[in-house]
This record gives sequence, C-alpha cells and structure tokens, in this order.
Amino acid sequence: MDRTDYRILNLLQQDCRKTLRAIGEEVGLTPPAVAERIRKLEEDGVIEAYRIRIDRTRLDCSMAGFIMVAPEPEKYAAFCAFCERAPEITEHCHVIGNYNAMLRFAVKDTNALDNLLTQIKTYGDSRTSVELKTYFSAKELPLL
Repeated sequence: MDRTDYRILNLLQQDCRKTLRAIGEEVGLTPPAVAERIRKLEEDGVIEAYRIRIDRTRLDCSMAGFIMVAPEPEKYAAFCAFCERAPEITEHCHVIGNYNAMLRFAVKDTNALDNLLTQIKTYGDSRTSVELKTYFSAKELPLL
C-alpha cells in the first residue's frame, strides 16, 4: 500500500458513496485506476465492508453508552447469544482486563437501560457509562 491507497481509504471512510471520479480528482488518478485500487484493497481484506452510520438519537434512542461485563465463564456462550439478539446492543467486543466484554448500547430512556441491565446482570457483574458526547467515531489513517 502506498500514500495514494491511504488517501483513498480516508476518502471512502468519510463518504463511501463518493464517486470514483471525485476520488480520482482528489488523488490524481483516473476513475478506472481508482476502481482498480479499491478492488485490490477489497481483495486484500483491507476494506471489509461499506456501511452507513445511523444517528440513533433520531430513532427514539436518546441514551447511549458502554457496559463493561464480566460474564461467568460457564455463561459466556449464552451471554454472546443474548448480545446478538438484543437490539439495544449495537457492538460487542471481547476484551481483556477486569471485564471481558465491552458493549455499546443505545436505548430510549432510563427505563429501557434499567431493563437491559437487569437482563445483563443474569450473566455476571457489569459497570455502565452513559455517553454524553461523541467527538469522533472514525479517524483518518495517517499517510505514509
């Protein structure tokens, strides 16, 4: 990968619907050359998927945050299945430390959060942090 590949990745990360022509104008390549580089990045697994970011506060989910969970080892598989099914849990990361799961959640209000935490409590100890503000959710890659 070279500097141009990193610039293309940053442009796609900002807006994955940006046209090949627009990307090419910014990086100094023709649209077919941009398409070939993107295809190669996809084949190499650098680009895993194209996604949209959803502002859940506009979807009646005004409270978001993180829950650190220490599920009991014998309940971990069931806990993972629960996280997969629960629509309030938007991300689940396996981590190391005092807790071995970090969840990102989005709920309507404190009642919905209380309900979610009651369910999580059946799997193990947890600690919750409510998000006040997100300063960024994606960061540009440093150019070579």
